[in-house]
Amino acid sequence: MPRIDEIDQNFKQNTDESGLVYIDCFTAPVRISGLPWREKNQNYHRMDDSLNHLYNFGVRGLSPCTAGVQVSFKTDSKKIGIKVDVEWNNLMPHMPYNSSTGVDIYIGSGRNKKFFKTFFVYLNGTDHYEDVREFHEGGMKEITLNFPLYSGVEKMLIGLDAGSTLEMPEPFDYDKPVLFYGSSITQGACASRPGMAYFNILSRKLNFEVVNMGFSSSGKGEPVMAEQIASVPLSAFIFDYDHNAGDVQELRQTHQRFFQIVRAAQPDLPIIMISKADCEDGIQATEERKAVIYKTYQDAKASGDDKVWFIDGQTLYGTEDRDSCTVDALHPNDIGFMRMAQVILPVLKEALGE
Repeated sequence: MPRIDEIDQNFKQNTDESGLVYIDCFTAPVRISGLPWREKNQNYHRMDDSLNHLYNFGVRGLSPCTAGVQVSFKTDSKKIGIKVDVEWNNLMPHMPYNSSTGVDIYIGSGRNKKFFKTFFVYLNGTDHYEDVREFHEGGMKEITLNFPLYSGVEKMLIGLDAGSTLEMPEPFDYDKPVLFYGSSITQGACASRPGMAYFNILSRKLNFEVVNMGFSSSGKGEPVMAEQIASVPLSAFIFDYDHNAGDVQELRQTHQRFFQIVRAAQPDLPIIMISKADCEDGIQATEERKAVIYKTYQDAKASGDDKVWFIDGQTLYGTEDRDSCTVDALHPNDIGFMRMAQVILPVLKEALGE
């Protein structure tokens, strides 16, 4: 259980006016989750950089966005600070900076992580921000930091009290991650802060590592994406790209093929298929799209596959106050994401064998 100022001889030189010493969380003794190709890429990109030439334009551009990435550790520091260099920044009218570019803090281990505070983002025209928060209580505590949903982190320093201890967190309940593939909703638009995106909610409920492959307007079901997903050892796969698949014909041409690529590589992988939650294209088109996804599910079941589940997206927001679940009649707000998580949770628990 090393003291923070024993990890590197230069720490004392990194003390700032707040009295904190700063470490680079990419190389510090902390757990970074959500990056299957971290060692290969040597950065915070979500996809394998060596295959960038095979990805569509949107996936290439959004891979640096750190949706689903978490840093966890234990410390007895009374304060925590961050210094963030943003590689790729995105200002959107329907999503706050604290979500697209910010980091939020949870305290607790296992399935008992509770929201503490958010680091506020004041970019002031630059690609750098800093903030400090003070804990209400002393003693050892496990900290989880949820990374930005729509910005790329080039470098993040974590500041802790000089002389405080730093150690690894408690392990996840599952030794392999749960992967989410889909659209901007899958990427986290438009939660008010990173921890309120539905994949992070589910991660706290069941204590698993998230791998997020949600890409705004760019989850189109290409074989290269299926092959990438198939190459990652997983506990479960949430298959939800209905929104980005173009028209019904395009969805029909890609959905079952995508499923079959993943299934061939991982015959026992639990796969949950979800149709979209809104009726932006009209009720008839929504039902036609849902039928395509349901057919993939039915065909798998008919072939003897008992590791598939289907969720009707029209159930995700519930029946009451559905109009309160989005920011723009499409992207969920915190209410929408919480309802999504509540519907998906029992299905995911069954898929994971709980």
